Amino acid sequence: MEHSIRVDPMTTYATLEDIENCMDNGWTDGLPVIPPYGSLVGAMLEAMGWQGSDAVGEIPEQNIVIRAEKAAATAVMAGCKTEYGPLLRALTEGLLDPKLNLSGVEVTTGGAAVLVIVSGPIVEQLGFEHETNALGANCRANATVGRFAQMMRYFCGRGGGVLQSHGTIGHPGRLSFCIAEHPNTEWGAYHTQYGLPETASAISLMSTEGPTSVNNHYGDTGAHILDTIGDALCHAGQTAWYYRSGGFVVVIPPDHMALVAKDFNREQALEYIYKNARRQTDELADFGRIAKNPIEFAEVEPGELRSPLKSPEQLTFIECGSNGGRFSAIIPRWVGSTHAVCKQIKSA
Repeated sequence: MEHSIRVDPMTTYATLEDIENCMDNGWTDGLPVIPPYGSLVGAMLEAMGWQGSDAVGEIPEQNIVIRAEKAAATAVMAGCKTEYGPLLRALTEGLLDPKLNLSGVEVTTGGAAVLVIVSGPIVEQLGFEHETNALGANCRANATVGRFAQMMRYFCGRGGGVLQSHGTIGHPGRLSFCIAEHPNTEWGAYHTQYGLPETASAISLMSTEGPTSVNNHYGDTGAHILDTIGDALCHAGQTAWYYRSGGFVVVIPPDHMALVAKDFNREQALEYIYKNARRQTDELADFGRIAKNPIEFAEVEPGELRSPLKSPEQLTFIECGSNGGRFSAIIPRWVGSTHAVCKQIKSA
């Protein structure tokens, strides 16, 4: 049976005009947005638990105070549902945490994006995709929550338009980059790596480059998989070789995890990669990947093996993705931000 949808042509035209006005005024990430009508923004503010005039964060270096109304309007424009309100509140607070360095993420030549990781019961409650195409899911929750984070970075990180983006190449995650973890994991919820309880729901934020696929279809031990992941961390072009101040997120789907979990718990896997994922410093210097006169912070030791990590704590693991292929991924964190931010999502 066919169903017809009745559309008021005048309303449709007016809405399309408002969308175009948003685009013309720069209230967009390059894609069409939902116009931030007052009724929609008001409903989103209520869902987030704020009044429009509430100061929800600031960027002190630029004397910028972010009001709740701006965050709610951005959530509307990104296409978020009001059901996401408590998550969006925690996400907003995380984005405006000075440790994240939102303006730095926006203007770096590295072209980093804000990666949002959702973990805990809220993944299923709000319908986040955590299996097929987990790093680029065609799912409203992933797409719009990730888009909200990037629009906040774009709108707030430019210092009122004074600063400009300088990403040399950037990556597609600057439009939306939100991944969700499996509700049931081998090694415990992602946020437990930041000290939150297993039963919590959380968002974790960090600035990152784009993901790199790690393919191993023939290894038959956990060490084979971890060695392959470690080798991917160590390619010569890896940004982390000099400062080593960022870190990595290792994404492990079920087929690889089935092998790794037989031989390693999370702490053992972390220590294994940290110990073995190394490259000869002199070789890196020959490539021009190490400065001729390195600064003390870089801790360069000629003749020694070099890790792309300063400490094991810079490495975290997330379990997501589907069965049916022996792929993993690594996501390098931007070296200009030494911090990840993890926030528990409070109930509405």
